[in-house]
Amino acid sequence: IRWRVPSACYPFDAERDAGVRTAGLFARQTSEKLRAIQLAIEKSVRRYAEGDSFSIPKGAYVIAVSKK
Repeated sequence: IRWRVPSACYPFDAERDAGVRTAGLFARQTSEKLRAIQLAIEKSVRRYAEGDSFSIPKGAYVIAVSKK
């Protein structure tokens, strides 16, 4: 599973603007710390560049259930 995003800053923006727990954590940071977090996320996303977007690997649980 891959998360396709349009820019390196998209994951940070999504967590800041649409996340719940992470947005709360970000809100408690100083502007300097928040910028450092943003830069670290953007740096880690850049390695997943594919053309003019990014394809970030995501973990997933695969669960099978059967009824007897």
